[in-house]
Amino acid sequence: MDTDNNSKILNLGCGNTKKENEIGVDIIKTDAADVVCNLDKYPLPFASNSIDKIYSNHCFEHINDLVALMTELHRILKPGGTLDFTVPHVSNIEYYRDPTHKTPFIYTTVDYFIKGMKPLEYTKADFEYIERTMRFGRGLKGKIGKLLFKLSPRKYEKYYTWRYPCYEINFKLRCLK
Repeated sequence: MDTDNNSKILNLGCGNTKKENEIGVDIIKTDAADVVCNLDKYPLPFASNSIDKIYSNHCFEHINDLVALMTELHRILKPGGTLDFTVPHVSNIEYYRDPTHKTPFIYTTVDYFIKGMKPLEYTKADFEYIERTMRFGRGLKGKIGKLLFKLSPRKYEKYYTWRYPCYEINFKLRCLK
């Protein structure tokens, strides 16, 4: 979907970086930001069912209400549209360094938006996983963490995440309507 030149692709929290075919969205006016808006204020300035793909890198942890944001992104995505976002894992010490970080993420945080996996029904917005990837450091601790995670994601996060921290998580979702 994102290879079509006619696709509408948003880069949320773009900062100073975006690809040529993306619409940059940020709370601060930068050279890359085509649209300046606060992702905590709804509705976002995009029509319903108008966006093919949403990309975001280290932005969603700054959001006050993840449920509201995910509901709004579901509204603006076309059926089958994709949401691809990366956030720091809760065990990444850098998560705590930035005083604007508000929402921590673990491997199962997004389950609350996945059809058939929702522990509770906070929103009617439904997505499905395309992929989710835990990214660990390259050192020995990262290799041990990756191995423990492969053995059991639940046990890794419950017992080992603080000893063998994960750097970030990437979620790729498909919008279901």
